[in-house]
Amino acid sequence: MKLGFFDDFKLGVVVGDGVVDVTEVVKDISRLAPQDVMRGVIEHFDTLKGKLADAGAKGQGKPVSQVRFRPPLPRPENIICMAVNYMEDGTLAEPAPINAFMKSPSAIIGDGDALTLVDESGLDCVCC
Repeated sequence: MKLGFFDDFKLGVVVGDGVVDVTEVVKDISRLAPQDVMRGVIEHFDTLKGKLADAGAKGQGKPVSQVRFRPPLPRPENIICMAVNYMEDGTLAEPAPINAFMKSPSAIIGDGDALTLVDESGLDCVCC
């Protein structure tokens, strides 16, 4: 089962080429933000798994091409990345001296979202 946030951070189950809104299944998880919903789903997954699967199987899906996928954890506390995940085989003669690095939680965006970088001249550069 694939879970994800879409559009206005609705929780969905990806079924084939569609996304089924399963927000109703998690309505009892107390929340202030989408992060709380995903944390609640993870903490109570044993209880929610069957309900989420049933809702995904029975619900009317919206085509994936018509939704905007959002970050799965909009405000993660820590992100530790492994350098070797970002290197192609054979690009370095020796292993990298640092094998892990931290990534800023504010750098998380959804699929297809744009990241705006500001250089020293003050000009914006939009990366997709």
